[in-house]
Amino acid sequence: MTKRDIANFIYNKCEEEFSITKKEIYEIVSEVFQIIEETLRKGEKVQISGFGTFLVKERKGKRGRNPRTGEEVPVPDRRVIVFKPSKKLLEQVELKLRKL
Repeated sequence: MTKRDIANFIYNKCEEEFSITKKEIYEIVSEVFQIIEETLRKGEKVQISGFGTFLVKERKGKRGRNPRTGEEVPVPDRRVIVFKPSKKLLEQVELKLRKL
């Protein structure tokens, strides 16, 4: 699903209740993602109730191995984004999988 798909979904749900264009909804969706991105860039967590939490974690460097040559290669420290789904989301996904 893309940002455009999300905007279209919202538009279809709200088109009769609100006088808002698809373009305006797309801009709002884009702004929400921009806020999430900026917050994560600062190293802060983003918690969306009933959905989950996005966190930035520090991964320590380690020794890796080149699979072709077998040569050891240093892997530097890095920051990664981790998503922890809420219990509610996990339950919903599990229910949907059981029905399949």
